[in-house]
Amino acid sequence: MKVLVTGAAGLYGVHLVDELARRDDITAVIGVDNFSRSYFEDDPFIKSTQFESKFQLVEEDYCKLTTRDIDKFDVDAIIHLAAYISIPESMEREEDYFHNNEYGTFRLMQSLVRTRKWPAMIYASSPEVYGNPIYTPMDINHPMLPRSIYAVTKLAAEKHCRAMHEWYKYPVTIIRNFNTYGENQDISGNAGVVSSFIMKFLKNEPVVVHDSGEQTRDFQYVKDAVRAYSLVLQKGNPLAGEVFNIGTGVQTSIKDLAHIIKEITKSESEVTFIPGRKADLMSLEADYSEIHKKAGWEPKYTLVEGLKRTIEWYRRFVP
Repeated sequence: MKVLVTGAAGLYGVHLVDELARRDDITAVIGVDNFSRSYFEDDPFIKSTQFESKFQLVEEDYCKLTTRDIDKFDVDAIIHLAAYISIPESMEREEDYFHNNEYGTFRLMQSLVRTRKWPAMIYASSPEVYGNPIYTPMDINHPMLPRSIYAVTKLAAEKHCRAMHEWYKYPVTIIRNFNTYGENQDISGNAGVVSSFIMKFLKNEPVVVHDSGEQTRDFQYVKDAVRAYSLVLQKGNPLAGEVFNIGTGVQTSIKDLAHIIKEITKSESEVTFIPGRKADLMSLEADYSEIHKKAGWEPKYTLVEGLKRTIEWYRRFVP
């Protein structure tokens, strides 16, 4: 099997490439990334023996992939991770988010339905498509009430994928990733809360929590998350048309997250509270029962285990 991964240099990308390269049944992994975001290392990939023999990097905007390009790659599956992911940024760069997340996915699907081989498509979505929870844990039938441009683009991209499945029976599976953290997470202005907290605590700098910090998230370690993609890929076309949530099924408040990271890092940072952002959701918790039932996936790492591994990686970049 040959697999193409968009967004290959991102948080999910480097760990998924590593996961796939270690599989004996996968002969080649083609990573596509335009390196539009900043990372800690110029070359962020995990260099296993299998990686060196199987991986090919294509420095390109995934939106520009044509049917001819995909046919030339001769892949059996595409895992589409590439996206702009900052909620507040999406409210300032609306057209950029529309073009990259929604229109780019639309173009990719239009290219795919014209390929000779029809590689299976796995699309990486977000729980932000649900909006504020009406109930938790949130299952795949939860109402869709997106509250930001980012969330709208992810939901619209899902629908473009889904339409091609409904009309042509194109093999598409959608996975909604609840809050994921781990090694290689961006720490620029669009940083996730875990990576931002870790770097602040390691540097003994002040840490800011929005509102009371009682808002909760379902934090999953990236190694668990990419294993879900690997399992869905392994199951193949029988899962076409399915939508899955992946997460831990455990809610952790932002205030508690800060406390846990401070304790692990033994930091002297002060934690302060400021007014929050309008579009922030009050809580997120994944009902991952569908992917557990149909692909056998469940998380293996506790929050503390995952954070310890992640923090050790980040320590290398603190003077």
